[in-house]
Amino acid sequence: MLKAIIIDDEINGIKYLQHLIAKNCPTVEIMASETIPEEAIESIEKLKPDVVFLDIEMPIISGFELLEQLKHLSFHVIFTTAYNNYAIKAFKYNTIDYLLKPVDAGELTVAVNKLDLVVKNGKPNLSISELLEKIDNTLSKKKLAINSLNEIIYVEMDSIIRFESDSNYTNVFLTDGKKITSSKTLKDYEGLLSNNFFRVHKTFIINLNQIERYVKTDGGYVVMTDNIQIPVSREKRQILINVLAIR
Repeated sequence: MLKAIIIDDEINGIKYLQHLIAKNCPTVEIMASETIPEEAIESIEKLKPDVVFLDIEMPIISGFELLEQLKHLSFHVIFTTAYNNYAIKAFKYNTIDYLLKPVDAGELTVAVNKLDLVVKNGKPNLSISELLEKIDNTLSKKKLAINSLNEIIYVEMDSIIRFESDSNYTNVFLTDGKKITSSKTLKDYEGLLSNNFFRVHKTFIINLNQIERYVKTDGGYVVMTDNIQIPVSREKRQILINVLAIR
């Protein structure tokens, strides 16, 4: 059996992961579940787990800061987070996998199977390129929850052309011609999106897969698949050109 500890500041997150593990991962035994960093550190040092399921975004200290406080990293880490922008930093730790919330049962099973192989055979962990590719692939398949004024609407990531800031709201434009007005700001969405999305301007985040062409004249702008022209800010022009060149 693989001894595991779950660390998450949200009780509901812990309960959900406990349920998924109990139902799908018979080789995993949950030794403890912690919401308080100090108690989590004590549990790790006392119970010596094989793996820690660790949330990254926590209010007192982050998951990374918690790991930095430990004397030894004699266990493997499976990060669980709602954000994709921690992938490279996660790689410096003994990372088996990186699961995006809400955790999918199939992806959890794959991660645990990978852990079994590592523990039994010493198989290397994910390379950084594999880690980034996995996150992008996972995000591209996921639906994004958009909080509109009256409801929560789930849309496929690939169906989004662009996000456009409108004061404290955001307009989301889709490939079917629909526009959804969200009560979240553009910054709120920025941390939830895969590398297929790029903030070209303080007012716009675009889906790189929905670019029709980039025009260098008139200050630089992109034409999207819905034929709308989106300006590119001066500081983002060369970055965007470099990104497009390697796609």
